[in-house]
Amino acid sequence: MSQVEELQASQGYRKNPSALTVTSVGMCVCWLASYTGMIRKSFQDRTYCMPLMPLCCDIAFEFIYSVIYPPMEDPILQYLFASWLALSVVVVFTAMRFAPNEWKHAPLIQRNISWIFAVSIVGWMTAHMALVDQFGPDDGMAWSGWFCQLFLSAGCLCQLIVRDSSRGTSLFIWLARFVGTIFSVLYFALRYRHGHVIWHSPLAWWGTAAFFVLDGSYGILLWHIQQSEKEVNDQRRRKAGSLDKTEMNGKKLDSG
Repeated sequence: MSQVEELQASQGYRKNPSALTVTSVGMCVCWLASYTGMIRKSFQDRTYCMPLMPLCCDIAFEFIYSVIYPPMEDPILQYLFASWLALSVVVVFTAMRFAPNEWKHAPLIQRNISWIFAVSIVGWMTAHMALVDQFGPDDGMAWSGWFCQLFLSAGCLCQLIVRDSSRGTSLFIWLARFVGTIFSVLYFALRYRHGHVIWHSPLAWWGTAAFFVLDGSYGILLWHIQQSEKEVNDQRRRKAGSLDKTEMNGKKLDSG
């Protein structure tokens, strides 16, 4: 980040301290709620919630920017990344525990889940560090976060389509993630509204639009899938109820 950009960023922070605090807290709380929902849903459905590669990319990002290159401009972000990392570790644990349930059709993957996670996380850490080396810690964090979000949005949508089931997800998990990312968009828009190159660029605008398309489509598709599952369950209950009535009528006739 150049000296001019640093001045622009600090100017944005000085002019919007309250708004930036509110958006950063909202971003933190919503994503923590989403992670908590994922952990609960993983144990409930005995599966993993976040797609494996986006999960590895995400925890690598949080480790790099909470431990190795903590953001110096805004101390709030340091605590934010650290809190996310703590819950992400649990999300990874649940994924490693239940991922074999989803890969029974692919024994090679099923038997090597731990290795896949280890190699993938290290690989994504090197990618994030390469961005730091290329752009510097602050710009690298912005582009890394931008990529992680798009990778996660696309991966979650693909996983939902492939599973064709609400297994491992819920509208609460999606909504918390969706609102949390909106808070992050507002945060960076306010912080860098004085012309910071990361935010005010065609690639950043495209990424924001792509996020809304991908995550919005996810929410709509998930709602339709849940409605279909509800209809199927209702039909099964009605069918089971009619069978019970038939059996009861048969017993009455026999006793008569």
